[in-house]
Amino acid sequence: MDRNGETDQARELHNTLEFIGIRAHATMVGLLQLSTELVRAGVLDDAAIQRIKDAIYSEVSLAHTRGHYRAEFEETLRRRLDAIFPQPGGERAARVGDVGDLRAALDDPEAPRE
Repeated sequence: MDRNGETDQARELHNTLEFIGIRAHATMVGLLQLSTELVRAGVLDDAAIQRIKDAIYSEVSLAHTRGHYRAEFEETLRRRLDAIFPQPGGERAARVGDVGDLRAALDDPEAPRE
């Protein structure tokens, strides 16, 4: 991948992490890369990745004070975490979507879902 593509991907991931409430971007990106490497090496299995995502989900959900559309937020958060963490084989899932997609999902419960 060219450098501009890497920069665009990094920027998109940064914006996604910011919007879902993860403020320690460098730490989170490092955790994602570490998780990917450990899955590829066969050290972490699907259950371990799920426990990591569950821990992050619990913390972000607890810190999310917005009561309106809480169920939609939690559903979207789960989908986003699933998308940014490695899947079996160590590759990340499909496109996460941008901040506009997430805002639309949170602001309009009838908005189309990914």
